[in-house]
Amino acid sequence: MAVKAFIKNILLKILFQSGLLKFLHHKNRYKICVLMVHGVMDIDTKTVWSPLRKQLPVKEFDRTLGMLAQYYHFITVQQSIDILSGKVPPIDNALLITFDDGYRNNIDYALPICEKYNIKPVLFVATNHVDSGLPFWFDRLDYALQQNMGEILSLHYKNEVYSFDATNYIALASSYKKFRDICKNKFNDDIELNNLFNYLCETLENRSSAALKDICHEDDWSAVVSWNTLKQLISENRIDVASHTQDHLRLDCLEESKILSQLKQSKVCIEKELAVKCDYFCYPNGNYNKLSKQLLKEVGYKAAFSTDVGLCQSEDDLMALKRFNFPAHKTIPELLFLLNTK
Repeated sequence: MAVKAFIKNILLKILFQSGLLKFLHHKNRYKICVLMVHGVMDIDTKTVWSPLRKQLPVKEFDRTLGMLAQYYHFITVQQSIDILSGKVPPIDNALLITFDDGYRNNIDYALPICEKYNIKPVLFVATNHVDSGLPFWFDRLDYALQQNMGEILSLHYKNEVYSFDATNYIALASSYKKFRDICKNKFNDDIELNNLFNYLCETLENRSSAALKDICHEDDWSAVVSWNTLKQLISENRIDVASHTQDHLRLDCLEESKILSQLKQSKVCIEKELAVKCDYFCYPNGNYNKLSKQLLKEVGYKAAFSTDVGLCQSEDDLMALKRFNFPAHKTIPELLFLLNTK
C-alpha cells in the first residue's frame, strides 16, 4: 500500500507540474463543487470519551481551506442554487461548504476558520435534536458501548442477538462499524431501526449507569447547537440554516406520511424559530428516492443535497445535488485530481 501511494503521489505531481490538472480544473470552472463536513474539533481538546467516529481536526480544516482558497471562489447556498437554476451567471470554480447534523463544534471550532476565508457555510440541522439538545443515536450508542468495555457484549432484541467486541477500543471500532453496516442493509423501516437503537442504548446505559445525554451539553464532540446560538448567527449573517429532517431518519425507509411530516415539520420549525425561509434540504445518510424528491417539491423546498459524489452543473436535478466528503490530509495535486475527476 505504501508503494502504491508513493507511485500515485509521483504521478499526481507530474500531472500537476505538466499543467494537466490545472487544465482540468479550468475545464470544470462553470461547475460547482460542494463539500460535506460533519464534526470539526481540535484533537488536543480534552474530552471525557473518545468517539469511534473520526473527527476532522481544526488545523487540518484550516490547512485544506487555505489550499482550496487558491483555486476556488467560496459562495453561499443561495448563490449555488441561483447559479444552477440559471438565475445568475456562473462564477468560475465556485465552492460551497456544507455542515451536516448541527453539531455545536461546527460553530465553536469550524465557523471561525470559515470566516478567516470569508466563507458563509450552510448548516443542516435535525430540528428535534436542536429542540431537545439530545445526542444522535450513533453517538449515544458509541458512548454507551464504551461504558461497558472489557468483554463481548451480547444483547437480545426480538429474537435476534447483537454482539459487540468491547474487549478493547480497536476491536470495538471494527465491531461497531460492522453493526452499522448490517443495520443499513437489514432494515428498510427506519422507525423499527430506531426502536432497536433505543433499546440497545437503554440496556447498556442501565447496565453502566452512564448515559451520553447526561454529559452531552458539556461535551464538545456530541453537543448539538441551540436555537439561541443559531438566532444570533443568523442575525449577524454569519451562517445559513436548512433542514436535515426532524429526527435524522432515512427518507427512503419511511412511509409517505412520515416522510411528509419530517419534511414539513422541520421546515416549519426552522422558519418559526429563526424567522428565515427554509428553502434547502439535506438527506440524512444520503438516502433518497423518487417519492422523497417529489414530496420535497410539494412542501416547498427549492433544492436538496445528497451524498452522491461529483460536481454540480446547471442541468442537474436540484433535488439530488452531489457533494464530496471534505478532502482532508491531501496535497494540492491530490485536491485538484479528486475534485475534478468525478
